[in-house]
Amino acid sequence: MTQKKTLAVFVAAIAAAIQARAEAQLPDPGFTIDTDRTALVVTDPQNDFLSPDGVTWGVVGKNVTENRTVENIEALFKAARRNGIQVFVSPHYYYKHDHRWKFEGTLETLMHKIGMFDRPNALTLEGFDGSGADWLERYKPYIDDGRTVVVSPHKVYGPESNDLVLQLRKRGIDKIILAGMSANLCTESHMRELVEQGFEVAVVKDATAAAILPEFDGYQAALVNFRMIASHVWKTEEAVQAMVSAATRQGENAKLSSDASSRIAPQTGPSRAYRGARNLPASGVAIEGFSPVSYITKGRAERGDPRYQVEHNGATYYLVSARQVELFNRAPDRYEPAYGGWCAFGMAIRDKFPVDPTKFKIVNGKLLLFLNNEKIDALDLWEQQDEADYLRKADAHWKTVAGA
Repeated sequence: MTQKKTLAVFVAAIAAAIQARAEAQLPDPGFTIDTDRTALVVTDPQNDFLSPDGVTWGVVGKNVTENRTVENIEALFKAARRNGIQVFVSPHYYYKHDHRWKFEGTLETLMHKIGMFDRPNALTLEGFDGSGADWLERYKPYIDDGRTVVVSPHKVYGPESNDLVLQLRKRGIDKIILAGMSANLCTESHMRELVEQGFEVAVVKDATAAAILPEFDGYQAALVNFRMIASHVWKTEEAVQAMVSAATRQGENAKLSSDASSRIAPQTGPSRAYRGARNLPASGVAIEGFSPVSYITKGRAERGDPRYQVEHNGATYYLVSARQVELFNRAPDRYEPAYGGWCAFGMAIRDKFPVDPTKFKIVNGKLLLFLNNEKIDALDLWEQQDEADYLRKADAHWKTVAGA
C-alpha cells in the first residue's frame, strides 16, 4: 500500500471513530408503537422518484437501488396493513397553474422545468395512470385498498400546505413512522413539521433515498438530521419487527382483558400463564394438546389423545398412540418444540409470541411453531427473512429467556 493510500485509510478510520463517538453522545429517546395511535406516513411514493423511467432517476436511482428503497417501502405498507396500523400518503402534484409561480427555489425551478409530478388539474385523472405523478404499480394494491388516506398534495417539501396534520389529528394519531421520498427534501421537511406540530416521529432510513451529485450528497445530509431531530431512526427490518411486536402485545392484552371475568371461576381452560420459560397453559399441556411426534414423523399437525401422555421438562405432551409414546421416550429432545413452544419468529426478534399449533416448520430436524391470527402470519414473515440469520437470533434470545 502506498504512503498516500495508508494516510487516507488512517484519516478515514479517525473520522469513523469521531463519528461513532459523537453518535454515542447523542441520546436516543426511542419509539414505542401503539397501533391505535401510530400511523405510517409515506411521502411521494411516485414514479418520478422511484421508477427507472422517472425524471429524477438519473440522480436518485443509485441511492434508491443501494438502499432497496422500493422494496423497503413495500415491506412497510405490507406490515402496516397486517398489523392494523393506519397508512397516510402525502403526495406531490403540480398542476398547470403551479407553473405560473413568480419565484421559486432551486429545486422547485428544476422540478417545474422537467415536468416532475405534473397533472392537468386537481379535478381530472386524464393521463395520470402510469405517469410520473402516479404511484409505483407495485404500491397500488396498498394505496388503493379503501383504507389508506391519501391527503391533499404538498407543493414544495413539507406538509404545511396540505391536510396531513388535520387528517392525523382527526384519527387520534400522535405517533408517526415516516418513510418515502426524497430523504433531504420532502421526507425531512415532513419530519420537521410533524415534530413542530407535537407528533412523535421515527424515520425509517433505508425506506427513503435522495439525489447524490458531485459535492452534494442529499442522503447523508438527511441522515444527520434524522438522527438529531427524530425520536428514533430505524432500518426497515427493525420497523417491521416493531409493528409485529406491538400488534401481538396489544392483541394479547385485549384477549386477557376480555377474559378477565373467567378468572373469577377456577381455571379450566388454557391460559397464557408462564411456567418457567416455557409457553404452557395452567394445565401444563403443551402445544394445545397436539402431538409433537406427528409433526416430525408425519409432517402434519395432529391432535393427541390424553390416554397417551408423556412428561418432559415440566411439560405434558399428548400423543396419538403407544408407538408414539415409545418414540418420544427414546429421544424426547428430538420431539419437543424449539424455544419452549414460543413462536420462532417472535424469539428471533427478541419477544415471546403465542402460537397456532397448525402453523409450523421443521428446520434441521427441529419443530418450529409460529403465531398466526387475523393480522399476523409469523411463518410467512419468517420465510421472507434469511432463515439462517433468524435461527441464530432466535437461538441467542432463547438462551437468555431460558437462563442458559
